[in-house]
Amino acid sequence: MRPLFFLNPDEARIIDAIASHVIPSEPGSPGAREAGVVHYIDDTLAGFGRDLQGAYRSGLEALQAAVAPYGARTFADLDEERQRGILEAAEASPDVPDAFLGQFFAIVCEHVVQGFFGDPAYGGNVDEIGWRLVGYPGAQWGFSADQMRPGVDARSIPILTVADLYARVGTSA
Repeated sequence: MRPLFFLNPDEARIIDAIASHVIPSEPGSPGAREAGVVHYIDDTLAGFGRDLQGAYRSGLEALQAAVAPYGARTFADLDEERQRGILEAAEASPDVPDAFLGQFFAIVCEHVVQGFFGDPAYGGNVDEIGWRLVGYPGAQWGFSADQMRPGVDARSIPILTVADLYARVGTSA
């Protein structure tokens, strides 16, 4: 397991549980959990997205208040049906001023998508899971005329990450 830089282990479990509802795993189709989205979010909050640290702390508190009636220690400790119910209620009211949980869930959803489909250099999309799902060949210097033809299956193009491109020119990202 990679080290965490902003989230503590309990918070990471909670964010991972939320992420698994946003992009769930299915047989033969890995989801946010397998793509390591929680590490993308943690890296983001410790780095260029540190201005959202307060929103995450407040959102996790609001989520804990929603969990309290069920007697569970954290959101991650609830069964999936109760988790889904809390998230559906939050999603139904993202713009209500007193309903910060809905706003927090919208922020987390955005970060889950970024972590699932972004370049692995940013901490998520482990093994290019998101790219493989949609047939995206990743970072490329360019495409051949054959690869640009209509109807070409982009999944036939080898996937490259930003790190792969830097390795080809002998530098590091």
